[in-house]
Amino acid sequence: MKKSTFLSGVVLLAGMATAMAQTPAERQEIAAKYNQTALTQLEAELANDFEERQQKAMVAAAANGWDIEISLPDGGNALLVGLYPDGSPMYYSTDNREGGITTRTDRVHTGGAAGLDLNGENMLGGIWDGGRVRSTHNILNDRVTQMDNPASLSNHSTHVSGTMIGNGDLFAGQVKGMAHVASLIAYDFNSDEPEMTAEAGNGLLVSNHSYGIRADNGPLWYIGYYDNNARNIDRIIYNAPYYLPICSAGNDRQSGGNNGDGGYDYLTDKSLAKNNIVVAAVNEVLNYTGPNSVVMSSFSSWGPPDDGRIKPDISAKGVNMTSSGSGSNSAFSTLNGTSMATPNVSGSAMLLQQHYNDINGEFMKASTLRALILSTADEAGTAPGPDYRFGWGLMNTERAANVITNNGNTSMIAEASMQSNRAYTVSFTADGSNDVFVAVAWTDPEGNLLPSGNNDVNTPSLINDLDAVISQDGTSNTFSPWILDGSNFQSSATTGVNNVDNIEIIQFTPPAAGVYTLTVNHKGDFLVGENQDFAVVIDGISNQDFSVSTEDANIVKCAAEMTVDFNIDVEFDAGVTETVNFTVNGVPAGVTGTLTPSSLSSSGTVVLNLDDITGLAVGDYTMEIVGTGTSQTTSTFVTLEITDMSFITVVELDFPPNNAGNRPVDITLEWDAAAGDVDEYFYEVAKDEVFTDIVESASTPDLFVEITGLEFETEYFWRVRGANICGEGEFSDVRKFTTMIELGLGDNNIDGLQLYPNPTSNLLTISAAVQINTVEIYSVLGEQIKVVTLDGNSTTFDISSLASGTYFVKITSQNTSAVKQIIKK
Repeated sequence: MKKSTFLSGVVLLAGMATAMAQTPAERQEIAAKYNQTALTQLEAELANDFEERQQKAMVAAAANGWDIEISLPDGGNALLVGLYPDGSPMYYSTDNREGGITTRTDRVHTGGAAGLDLNGENMLGGIWDGGRVRSTHNILNDRVTQMDNPASLSNHSTHVSGTMIGNGDLFAGQVKGMAHVASLIAYDFNSDEPEMTAEAGNGLLVSNHSYGIRADNGPLWYIGYYDNNARNIDRIIYNAPYYLPICSAGNDRQSGGNNGDGGYDYLTDKSLAKNNIVVAAVNEVLNYTGPNSVVMSSFSSWGPPDDGRIKPDISAKGVNMTSSGSGSNSAFSTLNGTSMATPNVSGSAMLLQQHYNDINGEFMKASTLRALILSTADEAGTAPGPDYRFGWGLMNTERAANVITNNGNTSMIAEASMQSNRAYTVSFTADGSNDVFVAVAWTDPEGNLLPSGNNDVNTPSLINDLDAVISQDGTSNTFSPWILDGSNFQSSATTGVNNVDNIEIIQFTPPAAGVYTLTVNHKGDFLVGENQDFAVVIDGISNQDFSVSTEDANIVKCAAEMTVDFNIDVEFDAGVTETVNFTVNGVPAGVTGTLTPSSLSSSGTVVLNLDDITGLAVGDYTMEIVGTGTSQTTSTFVTLEITDMSFITVVELDFPPNNAGNRPVDITLEWDAAAGDVDEYFYEVAKDEVFTDIVESASTPDLFVEITGLEFETEYFWRVRGANICGEGEFSDVRKFTTMIELGLGDNNIDGLQLYPNPTSNLLTISAAVQINTVEIYSVLGEQIKVVTLDGNSTTFDISSLASGTYFVKITSQNTSAVKQIIKK
């Protein structure tokens, strides 16, 4: 079901409907659209995960003398939240370092140049930060509700809150926040993910997260790695698709954490999620005249993620930001950091949601808001298009608000949904002189976790890969989205097929006035989740009497099926009174094509029915539906794809090799692609070779699957076969693997066993009163690192090459074994 807001003649409501913003009833309306059972389960899962990580971290802190919380010199704080896979400590840190004009948000306030009245009336935002907000501050006026009970006031949290919602009553409005009459709910960042899930389920639209994990405090491979924290953010947004967390990029570019990449590749944690917005910090811009007006800060972390996605997403002022302080109700402080840039974007995003709701009576999905903000950014950097420093450019709230205001005239905003094996098209007119900006964005399912410990693995985190392209009707001209080269960080953006991002932006100058068509399809034949919602934002188009779009631009049918329907959506501009007649070209020979109705004089749906398609051979059949009005002719194309399952070959299994031993109980199985028209792969894992005792059976569009929770020291058998909508191929040959022994700290049942020194930096000596047969060293993930066979009762290992952290050592003597823990400093 497509929701397209193609409206004009209603923009006068913008100035008179400011009381319509997000009321409690509207939050309930958003919440009612979600699967609350799934959100409750996700909240419980994330809460349990947090408790387990925290418990392990507290035990390790006690054993190693680590600080639980650290007060930072810049007034922020750091909190121990978990362990890296090597056992070293992981801290959340606020993103300090040491407004409104830069982002043009002041122009949409009451009395601003945009002629709007957007101040955040009745809007509610969220903030997760380093401690308690001083809600009684003179510019906050008790509009911040602290939802938990942090031990102390936080200058950082109070400063961020002021940037988001501080009133303009003092200093001639110079410390006025972005949404300066809105309200906030506040939490500290301890246990943030389950809390975010709960508030998203309650209808929260926007939240601010000015903290993260420092790039110089963890292993090098962790920088750019799509970790479980990033993945959880994507899970939350996917399950609550109106909710948009806005996160800081970090301030680590001069930290020395990754010296080899010229200042690039410094993102960690939530800044590597796909579905959020990540903010870079720039200097103040009082008068934007071009890219040279935007000067990068000295500290803001640059991308890319390991898979080459465009991150950070957007830039805002983060240098010399003055806002409320926590010292007293009249205290102010001036801070630097992406922490300060992020609330500029968060507060401005609240205003855009307010404006959209004022006009349309409903709020945007997060993907729509993300497409709107990124596609209307002002150019920054040394070359056109995005880069890994500024993202898509400097946020321009005024321009984004104007796209909402002009929706149906010179812009278009649509929310659509794509099914597997389908495509979407929409036509629009351009005048041949003004640049056109087209954004397609979607909330992607959470990505797959790659094995840890490997540096810069570029496997995409993208799951549902949509592709956008613009074609000029009647010509062979096409226009593709901006792309960046993840292997050449400093190279300028080019255009082409984007394989990694869940937003695609096309910017082009139309070579001539006329009709242009946006086509959105997807790679492969199968979408995870069976369908994918997405947003379309178009700016710079000409006024048109009617638009024609379809979510059925590509339909796949099996050979020998009888009939198929294509639904064509037609929307008239407000005030247009004319009749549009529809015809179809290119119907395959021997097939009957019928349009019902064949004409429309108001918005509606035309159905193209193709009857008797049983005789069509395997292949693609493209048809053109033409709508002819009084002064406008618009067409859209649909394709019928005929397939069957006879071409699917047998899958070849790849990893692990057959009869592999000592495999972890959480294992990734991999296979090669089958030839033919494959939509997905069915896999089975069992404890017996004839697959009567199956432990897991499911399907995936990928060439791998992660199996978790297997039993230790157990034989498993697995097989895979390809499938499509018409049937399944044959199963692959069966492979077997055996899981590893269970590691646990048991009693010392080997006489005289000693391991010393522990902790150690270089050498580890193991001795016993009896003969030692084998010594095995394992990581905390159960991966075997070293095994040595002995013929004596003592040995010394050089472990200086191991990363710092916790390891397990298994010592075997005759029929007896013991497992001991060591700390590598």
